[in-house]
Amino acid sequence: MFKTIISSKRYWITVVRLGLIAMILLGFVTHVMEYGGIISDTFMDDKINNGRWVRYLISRAVGGLAYGMIQGYYFELRKHKSNR
Repeated sequence: MFKTIISSKRYWITVVRLGLIAMILLGFVTHVMEYGGIISDTFMDDKINNGRWVRYLISRAVGGLAYGMIQGYYFELRKHKSNR
């Protein structure tokens, strides 16, 4: 079952969609929590101008991908079980 789910195209489309949604939502929530609102000057100084933007983007991409893979597998597994 694991191999069939991982090799399906629908699973990877779900992973990408969920990963992007997670990246955007978690990035926004983290930004609001860290900087107390939508203040771009402090964010720019902290993340972009200090050269930490690559680490920031990689951490968001890896986190979003991991979230998308876990949730995508869960959704596809539920679909396979309900089709039986």
